[in-house]
Amino acid sequence: MKTPLAAVEDMIQAVIDRDLDAVLDAFSSEPDAYVFPEGPRWTTRGGDRIERGWRAYFEAPVGIDAFRWAEGPHLFESDTLGQVTGVVDYDVHGDGREGRLRMRMTWLLRRERDRWRVVHEHGSQPLADPYGAGDWWPDGARPLGTGA
Repeated sequence: MKTPLAAVEDMIQAVIDRDLDAVLDAFSSEPDAYVFPEGPRWTTRGGDRIERGWRAYFEAPVGIDAFRWAEGPHLFESDTLGQVTGVVDYDVHGDGREGRLRMRMTWLLRRERDRWRVVHEHGSQPLADPYGAGDWWPDGARPLGTGA
């Protein structure tokens, strides 16, 4: 059986390859699956809605061309749950433009029928100044690279 990390990296590669069947197979189809997608929506709950979201993504003029870990991956695995976290740089395109999108990513996977499937995916970016008080890290204390 693949590891949770291999399952996540295979799913990302399927997005790059525009292999919708492989992407859908990487996600749980159960009603408790819950993702926080990039884009204008806050959440997507349930395997049927996740499938609809991925179908719409593949019909849109956007995509990921490559990815690399900027920090991590950090892994946790038990008998039934796995977690993959880290900072990922995605090379992306959309609306005739290309660029790099750095995201803090978390995937929670559950063992379903002797394989790992994503039941939760969350990507985010730091807010510039969420409290309106500046950065509270003392000078020099902030680790390099990801801002945290």
